Amino acid sequence: MKNRNKKIIEKDLKIGKIMEINVNSTTTSSVLARVEDSISHSSKFYIVTPNPELILMAQRNKKLKIALNSANLSIPDGIGLKLADSKLKIIKGRELFMELIRLAEKKDWKIFLLGGIDDEAARAASKFKLQNPNLKIEYNKGPRLDNDAKAISDIDKKIEAEVIVRINEFKPQFLFVAFGNPKQEIWIHENLSKLNIGGAMAVGGAFRYVGGLSPLPPKWMVQFGLEWLWRLISEPRRVARVINAVVIFPWRVFIYKLFT
Repeated sequence: MKNRNKKIIEKDLKIGKIMEINVNSTTTSSVLARVEDSISHSSKFYIVTPNPELILMAQRNKKLKIALNSANLSIPDGIGLKLADSKLKIIKGRELFMELIRLAEKKDWKIFLLGGIDDEAARAASKFKLQNPNLKIEYNKGPRLDNDAKAISDIDKKIEAEVIVRINEFKPQFLFVAFGNPKQEIWIHENLSKLNIGGAMAVGGAFRYVGGLSPLPPKWMVQFGLEWLWRLISEPRRVARVINAVVIFPWRVFIYKLFT
């Protein structure tokens, strides 16, 4: 039965490419099954959730491209990717994050929240703990990093070394990293071998949403693929990122397909 389940999981994890970046067209249930199987067999892994902005960034950032394409699971996030490949199944990163938290609660796994701006990780951990007092969770803001995911000062190098020790002493089944793009993806890729964990996932602004620091879009906007518009309305400072996702990315995909 185990072999049969594994074959089903692998069959449902179809791998494609968008502008040379790997993406898995799959379902949430298959991702959760793959995660559970990997952790039960002590097979270390990490998950990334490329969106249009991240794929554009990877075209000029070799380290990021390697980090994305080295991930065990690359889950496409964002309606823009659906426009690039109509057959692609999209899973929102923050929704997958919450599903993994629920799986951790069910399996009594330890989880560690790393990164976030200011006290985002602390606020998210407090909310999770309030909902489930038995949840085994720790958090740390971690070091300040440059875009190559390197600590920017001697103090930050010390913080980074200390947080790795703390993670390894806690031995979480899951590490969620929110250093922002492209730092979090590169950091996970370059530090995975040092970490005593089951798996890791780059989660972007997920801590901010959980902690109530950023409002979630109305469901109808999500259903119609207008989440980008909500971000523009609620966070005008993101205008450049929104333009990247909804204007520049489709054009770049069109040009890429035209000449390859």
